[in-house]
Amino acid sequence: MTVGMTVAAMAFAAGVSNAGPVAAPVPVPTMAAPGVLPLPINDVASREENDRAFGQFGAQVGIAVTVGSLVGTIAGAGIGCIATLPAGCVPGLVTGAGIGGVVGTIVAGGPTLGVSAYQLWETYNAAPGTSIYADRDE
Repeated sequence: MTVGMTVAAMAFAAGVSNAGPVAAPVPVPTMAAPGVLPLPINDVASREENDRAFGQFGAQVGIAVTVGSLVGTIAGAGIGCIATLPAGCVPGLVTGAGIGGVVGTIVAGGPTLGVSAYQLWETYNAAPGTSIYADRDE
């Protein structure tokens, strides 16, 4: 039965197709672009400085998020347990731990992300040897 339906569909489709001549594309009017000034060429930090800055960025944000979520989870669990003490503490403990973990991650990780991203941006745009990650002979 499936083969018969397939043959019938192909026969029907063959009669439906009617390709005609293709019309020529309509030309699109072009406009002249305004004068574009070249980008200024600035020295940027060396590859080693950029790599060190990016490694430091990842470490700082990772530590802040980890510590923030841990402290937030503990604080949220304690607050939730105290709030639902008459109900047995467990429902508030679980809910408070979840909410506290998220809040702790945002509170500790957000500002650290901003400061670390700024330091990374400053390093990426610094002249070679002038960032805090440059090798200096002392």
